[in-house]
Amino acid sequence: MQTREKFTLFLTATAYLIFHLRLGPSVASSITGTVAQLLTTAPYCIGFTWILVILIRFLHAGKRPPWDRIVRIFFTIGILFGFYFALYERNERVLEQQEQQEQQEKQYIRLIIKRPRILTDMLQSNPQHPANRFSSTPEQLVSNTEGT
Repeated sequence: MQTREKFTLFLTATAYLIFHLRLGPSVASSITGTVAQLLTTAPYCIGFTWILVILIRFLHAGKRPPWDRIVRIFFTIGILFGFYFALYERNERVLEQQEQQEQQEKQYIRLIIKRPRILTDMLQSNPQHPANRFSSTPEQLVSNTEGT
């Protein structure tokens, strides 16, 4: 294996790890997430690598590819799986955030709808409230000012 091939193998391995990197609030959670991601995609990568090696052997009359080529195939398939799993997780987080936002909006709307009832109940139950100092309602006050 030449120096250039070693370097490209190293770059492929680095890309494989970067695509499987899962960041968290702490270093321990990042390591745990990354290892979990690697273990999740490893069976798929191994299986597809095995299938591709069989196809390559079939196309080259039973000649097995060198080990570094097999490792490159594994890393390349792993990069693809890491990318698609990251997209899936991102979409899942976005959907959860949208659901939370919708729930907050619904609670806010319910609060706004209930607020006038709460205020009128509070005013009726408390005659000492400053708003009860006026003998007329706000509608009467508006109509009185329009007439003059």
